[in-house]
Amino acid sequence: MWNQGFDMYRVYLSAPGDLGREHDACRAAISAVNESDAMPRKILLVSVGLREAGQIVESRSAVAENVRQCTYFVQLFEDEWGPGNLYRKIFHVAEECRDDASFPMRAAIICLKAAPHETDPATLALRKELQDRQDMRVLHFEKPDTLQEQLMEVCKGWVREIVAAGGGAAASGQTA
Repeated sequence: MWNQGFDMYRVYLSAPGDLGREHDACRAAISAVNESDAMPRKILLVSVGLREAGQIVESRSAVAENVRQCTYFVQLFEDEWGPGNLYRKIFHVAEECRDDASFPMRAAIICLKAAPHETDPATLALRKELQDRQDMRVLHFEKPDTLQEQLMEVCKGWVREIVAAGGGAAASGQTA
């Protein structure tokens, strides 16, 4: 792949269920941060992930390997883990990679969409489990544009961390 001297950092977007608009908001946030903060420093955040939840059924092994090669992981959640709860298993792969220094994973975050009408006890318990995580940042949002704004701030922080660790190149007169 021809990268024109950019340091590339893969961001896996995990979006089970019907969170297509939110998935697109995440891609837009990453793209905006690339333009404003990352690319001037020769850094590129590359969003990867499945476009359709059903693809995980036939490609689980490949998806897990893809997650293992990522630097960042973004888990979207509202009320389900997709076919056969496979997105939850991929989420656990990301956790393991984040906790193992032999993988490039630096951070995993949870983006928890508001579900005020949810009544299923199992879903409510899972939402509480995710919300109460102490080892991951949890973003709460109601609409895709709110998610996009919050994720932009997270991505800007990642760019600052990359620069502080010696990645990319100094941008003239700009700060991440």
